[in-house]
Amino acid sequence: MNAVVLLLLLALAALPASCAPPRSFRLELASVDASAADAANLTEHELLRRAIQRSRYRLAGIGMARGEAASARKAVVAETPIMPAGGEYLVKLGIGTPPYKFTAAIDTASDLIWTQCQPCTGCYHQVDPMFNPRVSSTYAALPCSSDTCDELDVHRCGHDDDESCQYTYTYSGNATTEGTLAVDKLVIGEDAFRGVAFGCSTSSTGGAPPPQASGVVGLGRGPLSLVSQLSVRRFAYCLPPPASRIPGKLVLGADADAARNATNRIAVPMRRDPRYPSYYYLNLDGLLIGDRTMSLPPTTTTTATATAPAPAPTPSPNATAVAVGDANRYGMIIDIASTITFLEASLYDELVNDLEVEIRLPRGTGSSLGLDLCFILPDGVAFDRVYVPAVALAFDGRWLRLDKARLFAEDRESGMMCLMVGRAEAGSVSILGNFQQQNMQVLYNLRRGRVTFVQSPCGALR
Repeated sequence: MNAVVLLLLLALAALPASCAPPRSFRLELASVDASAADAANLTEHELLRRAIQRSRYRLAGIGMARGEAASARKAVVAETPIMPAGGEYLVKLGIGTPPYKFTAAIDTASDLIWTQCQPCTGCYHQVDPMFNPRVSSTYAALPCSSDTCDELDVHRCGHDDDESCQYTYTYSGNATTEGTLAVDKLVIGEDAFRGVAFGCSTSSTGGAPPPQASGVVGLGRGPLSLVSQLSVRRFAYCLPPPASRIPGKLVLGADADAARNATNRIAVPMRRDPRYPSYYYLNLDGLLIGDRTMSLPPTTTTTATATAPAPAPTPSPNATAVAVGDANRYGMIIDIASTITFLEASLYDELVNDLEVEIRLPRGTGSSLGLDLCFILPDGVAFDRVYVPAVALAFDGRWLRLDKARLFAEDRESGMMCLMVGRAEAGSVSILGNFQQQNMQVLYNLRRGRVTFVQSPCGALR
């Protein structure tokens, strides 16, 4: 490739989305098991168990509370506290010229877009054919001296005369993906974007997406994520239950908006944790279990503390949220790729204690779903008739209410109902999983710095 063509491609890489009109793009979110051949005959119970097992593996090695401050780190944090394994929802995209169609797991907890490439020395098994960059006329490796390469913490120059950007993107638990940072044309539906930066991965170790996915599409807040590169200021999704084979929806762009006529909606300011600036991070400052409120102690790094209302109130739809200030020590990140929610140890223990008081059923053990807190269902009493108190999470004083359908799952093999919330390490950040977000519209307004949760069915998201 001559120098003039390379310079042109690099110039396009710097402006992949600024030249694009303010449009919207709609993608179908397929459940990872919906496209798995070996999952075609699985029951809902078995599908849910698989999703829970992936969540456990994804949490492995989190240790976030002991992480060092990242004030000196670059905008993209190469080390994330979540394993790349998992990936509960998949999208179909195209890359290259002619376009190579590939399936990728979407991830709100990381930034890098990457797919496995030929020749691959240490790739995991994938269902789709592997991308061959040599057959794409618009592919170009980025030089290690480029600003885009410098967005990653760990990179090096190629050997000999090859000055390409060789990256290592590290997840927790020592899981990594390595390869060449490059630019190429990205196809979303009928629309194409030239010069999108992505990782052409030739090695993945310590954890991997499911074989139905050829890579990962990061939707985080860093400059290498899909939303950043396309200059998307809003995006929204609605997720079906994890055991469902019905697809969800993802809308990128100006048309991404939650149902305006819904009354049960809250707008929550997004905060920033200097250790992990790419995450969608919320200040968690209170729990409400039935009529029992746990207000978390204020810290010097938060600007709001929770009050203790009797019922969890719903803020005005016109409430304004300003995303300023650092995250508090009881923060929670939003993770679309984890099925169950994980609470910091002290919060989890408080939740368990209060639920035991409120739910007057005997505790059970040996859940076939692999969950920790279970209650034995009475003989002849259906799961949907058992009383479960509502639980609400307070984010900067705004309460997100979770009913029984977003808290408990029926373990039919064991005759129990089990809490879809797990225990994270003491002092760790909490994780809001997709089970608690099911059948709910979640809108990210990046310009205004807030996340809006709307209790509205997926069909209302156009």
